[in-house]
Amino acid sequence: MKLSLTTIANMAAGWLARKRSKFLVGSGSNVRWLALRSIRGGNVKVGENCIINCNISFDDPRGRISIGDRCYIGASHLVCHSGITIGNDVIISWGVTIVDHDSHSLDWELRKSDVTDWGLGRKDWTGVSIKPVFIQEKVWIGFGVSVLKGVTVGEGAVIGAHAVVTRDVPPYTVVAGNPARIIRNLKRTQKETEGQP
Repeated sequence: MKLSLTTIANMAAGWLARKRSKFLVGSGSNVRWLALRSIRGGNVKVGENCIINCNISFDDPRGRISIGDRCYIGASHLVCHSGITIGNDVIISWGVTIVDHDSHSLDWELRKSDVTDWGLGRKDWTGVSIKPVFIQEKVWIGFGVSVLKGVTVGEGAVIGAHAVVTRDVPPYTVVAGNPARIIRNLKRTQKETEGQP
């Protein structure tokens, strides 16, 4: 098998990123990072009995990604500067992007050197909004969804395909659209409501 120089360089970069990052994977989990980008570190914790097939990009060595038990993440992308937390029993389809920052400042003067700085292996985060993302338990995220910084997706929520989630999603609701809006309320299962008033 003949590999291109680009393929070899990407494989080497992925190996180096994994070596610099900290991983803790629970028993019974099948983890296949499609790609991992990390300049200086990052921490990933995966619970038990998960199937993970996503890309991960750490934009700061202190970034932390925590994935609960019995989760599935398809060919998607987690982009982390500070933190992404995913609860138990979450299903995330393919083509989903979850990002905890704006990537660039809205002020041209603060972002004008971003491309040059990237070439030198650095990034000035001045003026860039950064807020952690929380995906609570029992959530289902459809294909092509974007979940943006500072969002909390409530327990049992469902996010429709290609939605752009810019604000919190209440528990047990279905949201869809750009920006995502509530289109339906869901009932909790009998087992979940037993013993509740």
